[in-house]
Parts: sequence; C-alpha cells; structure tokens
Amino acid sequence: MFKSGETVNVNGTYAEAGHGGGKVKRGQRVELQEGSPFPELKPYTIEISHGGETKTRNRQHQWKLVK
Repeated sequence: MFKSGETVNVNGTYAEAGHGGGKVKRGQRVELQEGSPFPELKPYTIEISHGGETKTRNRQHQWKLVK
C-alpha cells in the first residue's frame, strides 16, 4: 500500500484501495513509471455510531499495485 505523493519504485498499474486495503467503487486506476509520484487522493470523513455515541473519523484511500 502506498500513500499519495510517495515515489513509485516499481513500474505497473496501481488501483485506488480503501483504508483497510479493500476495493473502492469507481476507484481510479493509473499506469505509473518508476520515479514518478503517486497522484493525490481526496480524504473523506465517516461517522461511526456505537452504543448511542457517534464519532467522526478522517480516512484516506491509498494506492495498491495491481499488475
């Protein structure tokens, strides 16, 4: 898993992955070359409700090597 802005160390196709590494609906797929930076992904906010209490968490998708 790679974060936005990091440098690519292996040529290949990368897909947008969820916070825990899972698939993302309509996620981006990009073809990147070694030495180039990973494109920026927008952060998002989720609300978690448990036991009558609601918490807000900030999340960020990451990049995952596909091929």
